[in-house]
Amino acid sequence: MKKLFMLSSVALIVSSSLTMASANTVSNKDFASFDSNNNGEISQSEATGKLAKRFDKVDADANGSISKAEFDKLKQMKKERKQPKFADFDANNDGEITKAEFDAAKSMHKGKQHKKPEFAQVDTNKDGAITQDEAKGRLAKHFDKIDSDANGSLSTTEYNAMENMRKGGNHKLDFSDVDVNSDNTISKSEAKGMLLKHFDKVDSDDNGSISEVEFAKIKEMHKGKKGHKKPNFEKMDSNSDGVISKDEAKGRLAKNFDKIDADKSGDITKTELKAALDMHKGKGHKKPNFEKMDSNSDGVISKDEAKGHLAKNFDKIDADNSGDVTKQELKAASKMHKGKGHKTPSFDKIDANNDGAITKDEAKGRLLKGFDKIDTDSDGKITSAEFELIKKMHKGKGHRQVSLEKFDVNNDGTITKDEAKGRLLKGFDKLDSNADGKITQQEIDAKVIMEHKGKKRPTFDMLDANADGKITNVEFNNFLQHKGEMKSTK
Repeated sequence: MKKLFMLSSVALIVSSSLTMASANTVSNKDFASFDSNNNGEISQSEATGKLAKRFDKVDADANGSISKAEFDKLKQMKKERKQPKFADFDANNDGEITKAEFDAAKSMHKGKQHKKPEFAQVDTNKDGAITQDEAKGRLAKHFDKIDSDANGSLSTTEYNAMENMRKGGNHKLDFSDVDVNSDNTISKSEAKGMLLKHFDKVDSDDNGSISEVEFAKIKEMHKGKKGHKKPNFEKMDSNSDGVISKDEAKGRLAKNFDKIDADKSGDITKTELKAALDMHKGKGHKKPNFEKMDSNSDGVISKDEAKGHLAKNFDKIDADNSGDVTKQELKAASKMHKGKGHKTPSFDKIDANNDGAITKDEAKGRLLKGFDKIDTDSDGKITSAEFELIKKMHKGKGHRQVSLEKFDVNNDGTITKDEAKGRLLKGFDKLDSNADGKITQQEIDAKVIMEHKGKKRPTFDMLDANADGKITNVEFNNFLQHKGEMKSTK
């Protein structure tokens, strides 16, 4: 049942594919819709969504409000950013876009060629260092991390090290960089960031400072070559008595001591440690053994006998609510966990009195939770037709469009606000593109086309209308025009 009606809230009346873009996005709202007091300015309290998030950037003159001119500038910038140009793709300016040029432009869009600005570009006063005032964006956000010597400015060495950190090649500074006073140890006052956070772990001899040997070990662990080894039983068993006590355990072993100590003896044996390591590797996660849990061998597992996940989910696995879990119920639950048994229960099974309808008393779980939404005619019963609709929507077959017939009570070929329900009512004004107070089948279809086609990135073949392996300026502009016409149906 867990996944049975996972999308019941989505499958209420309209599908998620018909959900409009958020009303709070700047691109879908004009100046007047933000300026609620009509004073010609948008205050911080009037701004919502993304506009509120970017308020300070849009408020170019920093006067605490956004003027119409500032708002229009933002909209224009967004429009220019979204609208691609033929020249962006036509790298050699020969009037045609080849497949190679198209793919190269796509790669750049994905961030493969977005290079960081040169040091000299950021160092605006040309003093050979980047101050916090000069830093912008991500550089400003991570300034303290990049400023390894904490002198309040970035040198060319620190700036270049940032590129290695971004690529994942050198997330650790050299020992000498951290050892500011050059005494061949790193004290807590010298450590920063992740090194400071994990100082006590790296300081393996607990002497309050990190030696070069200890620092080298953490670098090896970061590279994943030598340091991430399984715990060594003999090393932890400091008194060599063949078991690890709580006092001897460290790190994760200490944290999960009680779980690993399977026989609750207060010590971890070599066998218990091996079993825990196997489970961590994925070797020991076996399904529960029915016979082991059925301690009194009566052929069923009672609540008292159940443990772990079985105890936690007992009522769900006990499908017939008998108070015991049978072998068949446990097997069915195991299949569902593997993804084999997540089937929708049949209408007949839920319709206990076989009257051809499911009442609220018969419904359970998510079906009961979403009952009123699934019961589209509000007669207090779910018919087989309503049940099949929810099944199709759950499978992804019904997330296409609103069924006009179901809502069109007077059969006039349109849906009015009085007839609309749930999500359809909530998004009525957006679907009603001509604002005549009615939703037609054409308006529904137009929205479906927009949702399914309008948001996808164009492929080379989509633009290459005559399939000659090249995109001409005419083909490019025709595509943009067609896309614009589709957007105008919003």
